Amino acid sequence: MSTGSITDRRGPFGPHLLFGVVAVLTAWAALIAWGGFVDDPGSYLRPLAVLGALLALSGALLRWSGIPRWLTALAQLALTTLFVSQHITGSLLPVGGTAGELWQALETSVRTSRRYAAPIGDQVPPVWPLLVVAGAAVLVLVEILACTLRRVPAAGLALLAAYALPSGVLDDGPDAASFVGAAAGFIVLLHLDSRDHLLRWGRSVGPDQDTLWRGNPLREAMRAGAGRIGVTATALALLVPAVLPTVGVDLLDLGTGSGNGDIRIRKPVADMRRDLERGEDVPLVEVLTDDPAPSYLRISVLNRYTGDEWSSGDRDVARDDRADGQVPLPRGLSDEVPRTTYDYDVSISEDLDSTWLPTQYPVSAIDAPGDWRFDPATMDFLAADGGLDTRGISYTMKSLSLDFGTDRAFFRNSGAGDTSEEVRRLPTTVPPIVRNLAREVSAGGTTDYERALLLQRWFRQDGGFTYDLRQAPKGTGNQTLAGFLARDGRVGYCEQFASAMAVMARVLGIPSRVAVGFLQPDPVGKRRWVYSSHDLHAWPELYFEGSGWVRFEPTPAGRVEDVPPYTRVAVAGGSDDPRGGPTAASSATSGGTGTAGPSAGPNRRPEIERDTGSTTSADEGGLPLPLLIGGGALLLLLVAGIAALGGPSAVRARERRTRLAGTPDDVWREVRATAVDLGLAWPAGRSPREAGAFLLDHLAVPTDRPAERPRTGAEAAPEAADALERLVLAVERSRYARPGSVATLERTSATEDGALVVAALQAGVTPRARRRARWIPLSVWRR
Repeated sequence: MSTGSITDRRGPFGPHLLFGVVAVLTAWAALIAWGGFVDDPGSYLRPLAVLGALLALSGALLRWSGIPRWLTALAQLALTTLFVSQHITGSLLPVGGTAGELWQALETSVRTSRRYAAPIGDQVPPVWPLLVVAGAAVLVLVEILACTLRRVPAAGLALLAAYALPSGVLDDGPDAASFVGAAAGFIVLLHLDSRDHLLRWGRSVGPDQDTLWRGNPLREAMRAGAGRIGVTATALALLVPAVLPTVGVDLLDLGTGSGNGDIRIRKPVADMRRDLERGEDVPLVEVLTDDPAPSYLRISVLNRYTGDEWSSGDRDVARDDRADGQVPLPRGLSDEVPRTTYDYDVSISEDLDSTWLPTQYPVSAIDAPGDWRFDPATMDFLAADGGLDTRGISYTMKSLSLDFGTDRAFFRNSGAGDTSEEVRRLPTTVPPIVRNLAREVSAGGTTDYERALLLQRWFRQDGGFTYDLRQAPKGTGNQTLAGFLARDGRVGYCEQFASAMAVMARVLGIPSRVAVGFLQPDPVGKRRWVYSSHDLHAWPELYFEGSGWVRFEPTPAGRVEDVPPYTRVAVAGGSDDPRGGPTAASSATSGGTGTAGPSAGPNRRPEIERDTGSTTSADEGGLPLPLLIGGGALLLLLVAGIAALGGPSAVRARERRTRLAGTPDDVWREVRATAVDLGLAWPAGRSPREAGAFLLDHLAVPTDRPAERPRTGAEAAPEAADALERLVLAVERSRYARPGSVATLERTSATEDGALVVAALQAGVTPRARRRARWIPLSVWRR
């Protein structure tokens, strides 16, 4: 009896089911190759096996029923989305709060995969949601391509991308059984596909010839034109991994190293560069704290600059200055500075071998085992016992969070006797370019504090600098510094940025030093945070009467996204944008050098943000083009399905409600997000008043039935223009006014004005732009 063509919708059901089963088994076999990423591969393989069975059965039924191919593909995509949502969140529909929960699960998985090396165990937040989502994308893509669209060779390319990922990332490569299973299944798919094409021309002759397995499957596959392409893809799966270099960041953000090996800190700056270049991200310090947002954890302070390097210099460590109780406040800190105390329980891993004790700055008390002592001038803690280090120890401390405000009250110029000569001294060999740029960049400042703000802003925004660990010069001496500051340089990492700002501050007579420690921890549980080797960082500390030693952050947003709150103060026509965009005073402030970055340097920021997507941090490494293309193809359908079901739209609506009910700054962020969603080119790095002037031309009168081409501008929408003016004023007051001077009713007014401005911006674009903003809100992905 003839079995019939698989694509003959009036034929038997069996061939349709057989094709679907072979397709999902082939894709599932390819996904076994990802088992090296986790200790328990079943955490993602078991649910994907269930999903594969559902896809095979439902796909066969849909194709057998004869409905259009596009509708079959859409139904399979919807089924995959519902299954993933149910398995991860317990709810079928990924809308509203469920969409937020799903997104949060994926963010947690990504953080875990970046922090811990493969294989990732169950002692840390799970990574299986990321593998389930990516694996589901592979399954549904292969099923749709091979069975519904009948593009088996294209499905082979998807299998190749899934297999090539662990081949280029895991040290031991993928399981050989995975490749054998996937390759065998792919050959069977080619056989079934080529046979089906032949049967369209008629029934085979002979009583024993008309079977599904007639002839040699490999020979039939090679005879078919599409088969040649598919077999070539299979061969490439064997050849590509042999020449594919291992990369530091992979398609799914999964760890690449073994996670073992000590991080030694004896000579802090040199050791930090070495440990950052290791590639693997090793957890080093875990803290349990009531601090809602712990950040900089300081290890050591470097006071002495010789022209060749930074070092700790002379230290005054008395026998009584031990880390066993209360410690004095730092010198120069006014008693009037508001402060909040947070408790820290610190545990150091066996991988951190340091003779300096990681602490918050400042602390009011600390209790650490062993003979740890502090230098009253720097308030960093070092081992007094030659055999003492940080490996495996635990201790407690009380951290002080200081609120300096933005009214400059605690940032007065220091006197000659306030600090030691060592933190002011400069060698005579400092290159002229360093001295000249320090004076040019800070020319608009009238106090040491304003000059320091201008230096920070120049490094982060106006000077054309790029953060890139791989291209950064080695060292912090005069020769490196001159090349780093030159017009054709300006590429470096935190070591060069911290050193350059500290040296330039000393040129201006501001006491300065370089601190080394950790930048930002990752949450791993309730009140628990982990600092890892990739969080190692360096920053400058400057001294002012009233505040004492305070940190500044010259490293650009490619590495550090935010700056200390007390440095967001308007000076010389602009203020520090924490995102690192250029300011309105770029050229004037820097004496003609503000935009003198490399003519073709990487990651140069334009003055206007456009809808071109975001760039990754230069220190995070890059992806080979085949992996990038393959990964995009694997996830495209699933992402499109979630978008079609309203996931991002629901997230965006929740964000809007939260922001409009918040502070004037929150409302202003919602106005910016609305502009981004609508495709308006928001002016990056400009003040609220300058941005408001730009928005004024895009306002229209909100109506129930907006026009196709609405009239826009202040005259067309006077009420919205007035609301925008009030909102800009409220934002300026919240940012720059003296604490406590902003009216209590301002938040309510900002909420109402913000809602009107948002509605007016939506009314000022075409219906097509509004629909795109609703279903594809770019601000959800662009922060």
